[in-house]
Amino acid sequence: MFSEDVSAAIVESVHEIYLAFLSLEVKPGPVITKPDTEPYQPPESEATALVGLSGGLKGGVHLSCPMHVALALAGSFAMEEYETLEGEGADGFGEICNMVAGGMQSRLADKFGEINLTPPTVITGTNYAMQYSTKLASMKQYFMIEHGPFFVECFFENLNMQG
Repeated sequence: MFSEDVSAAIVESVHEIYLAFLSLEVKPGPVITKPDTEPYQPPESEATALVGLSGGLKGGVHLSCPMHVALALAGSFAMEEYETLEGEGADGFGEICNMVAGGMQSRLADKFGEINLTPPTVITGTNYAMQYSTKLASMKQYFMIEHGPFFVECFFENLNMQG
């Protein structure tokens, strides 16, 4: 089942990256799926990293969380402390999303063929607007680490989430 494949790819990729590169224990939480028949709304979060997907799977991956969690993640990645999510802190946060998307890419390639990734983009604050296709399905997997909650969302077009 497609939704189970995507959910497993998200959870496995997050566990792999967070343990290997961040030395953080991760607890998965609920999963929320949205069919492409409902309008897509991008995340409303203080910090979001975005990696686009093209090829066999068209859409993207978001890593979204409160600012204090994003700063903790970037700090764990670089083994430094950040007060703002700018410069190297933003690069680290974006790279975490990129590595999670890369883990998903390798886990889903057998089912969808070659999946290409864009470089990560980091968005901070809540006062912004991005235009997305409204015909996107998505799967949002929530997680908890010692610093707080975050989620990874895979959004995509023209796929049947049932099969």
